[in-house]
Amino acid sequence: MNEITNDSRMFETEKISKILMRLAPPVMFAQLIQALYNIADSYFVGKFSGDALTALSVIFPIQFTIIALGVGTGMGVNTYMAFLFAHNRKKEADETAGSGAVFAILMWAIFALLSIFFLKYYVSLSATSPMAIKFIVLDIRRFLCSF
Repeated sequence: MNEITNDSRMFETEKISKILMRLAPPVMFAQLIQALYNIADSYFVGKFSGDALTALSVIFPIQFTIIALGVGTGMGVNTYMAFLFAHNRKKEADETAGSGAVFAILMWAIFALLSIFFLKYYVSLSATSPMAIKFIVLDIRRFLCSF
């Protein structure tokens, strides 16, 4: 228990640089792993075909945006729920969880609809190969259906 108290007081007493040096490495390591995964993915997909590498390059910003919004929203809801729990407002925290779940489903539906109606247009601006376009459309639909 004393360790938790010391950790929370760290934000009140320590310099920002010391806090960053303590908290940043795990986040930086996670981003490094993600970057290495993307490099390995690009390498092996590029060996498969140039069209597949084109498809991967075109679709990556869309997938990254979807993931960033999903994870960011989830972290925001989680943080707000933790704040409510810390202030003994359990009922509001439970309501926030329900709202977060509804919002997640709503975001999925919006991205699914946008991909159905605008994906081919976006892809046609970014790629010219018919095979690359086929890979892209299949990839984003599979990605959206995985949720």
